[in-house]
Amino acid sequence: MAKTTKQSRRTRVAKQGSGRATSRKTMPARPKTGKPAAKLKPPATLAPAARLFGTDGVRATAGEESLTPLSILKLGRALGRYLCSFTKGAERPVVLLGVDPRPSADYVGTTLCAGLTAECCDVHWPGMMSTPEVAYLTKHGPFAAGVAVTASHNPASDNGIKIIAKDGGKLPDAVERELESAMVAQDAASPALPAKGRFGWLQLSRERHYEEFIVRTFRASYANLARKPLRVVFDNAFGARSIDLQVVSRLAKSVTLGRTSPQLRTGMPMSTSEELAANALDIFYLNTASPSQPEQHHQINAGVGSLHPQACAKAVKELQADLGVCFDGDGDRCVLIDETGTVRDGDYMLALLAADLKAAGKLKGDTVVSTSMANFGLEAALGELGLKLLRTEVGDRFVREAMKSGGFVLGGEQSGHLIIADEQHDIGDGLYTALRIIEVMLDSGRKLSELCAGLTKYPQVIRNVRVRHKPDLHSLRHVVEARREAERKLAQSGRIVVRYSGTEPLLRIMVEGKDPGLVESVASAVEAAARKELA
Repeated sequence: MAKTTKQSRRTRVAKQGSGRATSRKTMPARPKTGKPAAKLKPPATLAPAARLFGTDGVRATAGEESLTPLSILKLGRALGRYLCSFTKGAERPVVLLGVDPRPSADYVGTTLCAGLTAECCDVHWPGMMSTPEVAYLTKHGPFAAGVAVTASHNPASDNGIKIIAKDGGKLPDAVERELESAMVAQDAASPALPAKGRFGWLQLSRERHYEEFIVRTFRASYANLARKPLRVVFDNAFGARSIDLQVVSRLAKSVTLGRTSPQLRTGMPMSTSEELAANALDIFYLNTASPSQPEQHHQINAGVGSLHPQACAKAVKELQADLGVCFDGDGDRCVLIDETGTVRDGDYMLALLAADLKAAGKLKGDTVVSTSMANFGLEAALGELGLKLLRTEVGDRFVREAMKSGGFVLGGEQSGHLIIADEQHDIGDGLYTALRIIEVMLDSGRKLSELCAGLTKYPQVIRNVRVRHKPDLHSLRHVVEARREAERKLAQSGRIVVRYSGTEPLLRIMVEGKDPGLVESVASAVEAAARKELA
């Protein structure tokens, strides 16, 4: 790993970690000569474990519910004990921990480390790091698991814990349940345990570094394809992607920081003499957080980024840019802005990437994977190309599982969380997705609006109802009746999806169809019924 500066990484106690877990596609692999892993089951007298994990890890208001100090400590101990059950002798698993720059990052991170080190795990914590970087380094580095402390697109008051398996993906559901049961089995009044693991810095080789992977992947193609540099606006949402300024700058001819960004660090690497050919981009950064400016940490996702792309769209038009890229707090998704200022979500990105991969003969199985929330227009656009859309439950973990099961190379969600799978990279990564689409733009010489022209969306409305609790939807009489009436009115010309968010206290209502007036009225009726019973 390249040596980092204090500004880019809050390096912890400089203590070398040790130990290496062998890898397999579940987390982590058991050595061939080791003993079978002990199952972590609570005593029979204990009540069944409540669900802690949602569709994307643990998520809550920091300090409350599943993110109280005791809950975080118990999760750290349960994860540490689980990892150690796959080791032998004096070997200790090494866990990589990265955080996004929200105010409670250190609180959650240090409490989790206390639990992990109490159970003989070594923890490597380099500081602010995007979730895709944690996943990439976990897969290719000497780590038994990775942990991203982040609440993704949620507000600054929230936080969360995403546990990354050795293969770079999310934990299987069975392992999450096992960890929940192990937490129930822990005695809440047990005395504090001395730290048996070590907590500090583990040096990685440069070839394993995420930054080097990104530069290696795109530098040559950008240099060969570059004509007039594309002007790109990046909105980092005051999130973890702020640390990646130097990554993209190595692919750029020029870099400019907007008024909402801190001053460029002295000595930050720009295009070096050997990289001058890779000048395909003129970059303008917005909303970039600095680890040394904690007052910015309360601004993460606040009116910026992938959920609030309006400011980026305005900048694209004012700067006459070719493209805008809006990240979320942990950088695993992005939303694009075309040169006209129009927002292009994951449906558009999947359509244009599918067309490009199909033309290159690289779209395995002629199939794209998305979720129940994908617009029917995407399915129609893919059909015009002779391609199929495979739908899964909502959640990138389900998309990735379907891709791995079918051997497919492209999948994602309408939210902009895309997975473009190849030998080195098969995780959701907003930066990687954006750079791939820029590559398509450079190769084709076409504007983003032109590349998106093949997809015409059906009218679609998404309503969110904030809830205090999440009872079974089938038990909500008014919601059931309203949904039944909606399905009758939509008939064969539309559809409705009603589901709880897996990451926020929300009920989501999605309605789409050919008649925009009918879509609006149906959505309003179901929303009113939901507010009557849940709000």
